[in-house]
Amino acid sequence: MRRTALAVLLILFAACSSSRKDDQLPSTIPPPELHPEAAPDPRIDQMQTTLTELLDRLDVMNARIAKLEAQSSGEQSSGGQPPPAVQPTPARAVASRQAPRQEQPALHSAQIAEEYRRGIILVGQSRYADARAVFQRVFDDDPSGDLADNALFWMGETYFAVGDYSNAMRYYERVEKEYPDQNKAPDAVFKLGIAYEKTGDLGMARRTFEECVTKYPYSSPAAAARMEIKRIKY
Repeated sequence: MRRTALAVLLILFAACSSSRKDDQLPSTIPPPELHPEAAPDPRIDQMQTTLTELLDRLDVMNARIAKLEAQSSGEQSSGGQPPPAVQPTPARAVASRQAPRQEQPALHSAQIAEEYRRGIILVGQSRYADARAVFQRVFDDDPSGDLADNALFWMGETYFAVGDYSNAMRYYERVEKEYPDQNKAPDAVFKLGIAYEKTGDLGMARRTFEECVTKYPYSSPAAAARMEIKRIKY
């Protein structure tokens, strides 16, 4: 009897010891995910696309600014004679006679480039009205210069950004008509098509995209226009 009781006690002691050891063992099963991975936000891709477009346009702008600064340095080395002042249009001359006011001094090439750069920064800060005023001055001071078409285009962009598509289209059309061979003409025609899309006129949008492809077949906006033509559904 004593041996049997002792054997039972040993078995019970061994079982208790094993149970304590099992309680001390760390769990090897990882806990379930409490916060599943969030779905990617489509706005991030849109922001990246917009940033890429702005960087591309800044590259073009920097090339033009370098050209303007080189011209300005040449003017200073040749005697410091300022460029001839831009003659006002008859309408502006009549307005100045009817309502005389103190005009701001005309900007030289390097100053125009600096003002244009400031306008781009204001667009990046979403200060669209301030940017529009800067681009207007850039255009007024040198309407035949290298940055005139850019200034008009970006005035259209400031309206487009706030959903004023009617005014945006007005400036895009000016770029296309007044500067058809300049840098911003393909962009202006493409954005004109986008503005037509935004206003629901898909027929005009399609015709405008086709015009962009026909007039500027090797430009980046033409490639984007081809994609829009395929995407538009009547």
